[in-house]
Amino acid sequence: MVDTVKLLIPINDPMILSNGMAFAPLTVGQLAGSRGTNRTYLNPSPTYAKMGKYMPRLTLHRRPNKTIGISYQLAVEFSAPKMLFKQNFDELTEADFRALLTALREALHELTGHQFFPQQLANADVGSWHPSKNIVFLDYTSCQTVLNTIGKLDISRTYDLQRTNFRDGHVIHIHCNSLDIAFYDKMADLRRAKVSEKRAFEKDNAIQLSLFDPLQEISPIEVLRYEVRFVGRNAVKRAFPDIKHQTFEALFKKQLNQDILLEHWDKLTSSVDMLSLDERRPYELFQNYLIDNPDATPQASLAAVAALLINGQEGVRNLRNLLEARYSPDAWYRIKKLLKTPQPNRFTHFQHVDEALKQFTPTRMSEYLKYIE
Repeated sequence: MVDTVKLLIPINDPMILSNGMAFAPLTVGQLAGSRGTNRTYLNPSPTYAKMGKYMPRLTLHRRPNKTIGISYQLAVEFSAPKMLFKQNFDELTEADFRALLTALREALHELTGHQFFPQQLANADVGSWHPSKNIVFLDYTSCQTVLNTIGKLDISRTYDLQRTNFRDGHVIHIHCNSLDIAFYDKMADLRRAKVSEKRAFEKDNAIQLSLFDPLQEISPIEVLRYEVRFVGRNAVKRAFPDIKHQTFEALFKKQLNQDILLEHWDKLTSSVDMLSLDERRPYELFQNYLIDNPDATPQASLAAVAALLINGQEGVRNLRNLLEARYSPDAWYRIKKLLKTPQPNRFTHFQHVDEALKQFTPTRMSEYLKYIE
């Protein structure tokens, strides 16, 4: 439903945060005595991840205020599912909100020594909000198939585009003026994070690297991650204009986040000619053949695609004559077994994403572990 959240919490006295690990008394004292706008940070220690704890990122802002002189605001940024589940394969529902508040309060108390009230967090303004959905494939579909197709779309016709990043075939990150849209292969991203956190697209993977091990045992499984990212209060307000106050509790609603994800998916794919997704070009044909024949060797798969393409251009008689003239009648009968045109799977992949967004059933690890053979 939602992943990354940034809450903006007014703080009357910054010294209440000085008894814990987040902001040392000296740092807060300097902040309080400084002039103009200022800020101080806490990025959680890697020790927490080693202990199996997920912690939010904190930023204390100091700003001049014409009415009260100086105002302080604590920005609390965190992955909501990681805060509650220690990973973001499992997705949140509205029923998880109170448990999420409890987990967040405990983490903030450990970092700052200050006890925040549940309603203080629930009523906090939202500075960033990332609706998200995991799309799970269990039919030998490759996420790269969907990513490649999305990468070919004329995105600039739909959005005020700044730039688009394509990372080694496993990430598409669309940067717009008012929002970011990201699609990525979650399994591939976890593999990269195991090598180096810096190589992964997603942040704070250390806490969930153990997630990779049971998922690896599920065969076949691919997980396409889809996120729409609103960064900044103005972007959040534009995204949810019908909500009077964009607070944590007000935005933590299934329908709101589902509608946002569907809206941008429909915008991106409205110009897609679904029937042309499975045109008989070598690459598309090869992808579909691999899905229909998961046990085929690389050599047999490539031979089958080559035979299908030649058969389509020259006809079966010319292909047979060529093989029998160069080799023997037996060669033709071996190749003949491979001449089965694969199903138009690329079209069904897009349908699967569309259906998953419309159903919006939260993914749960426990539901997929039963597929382990």
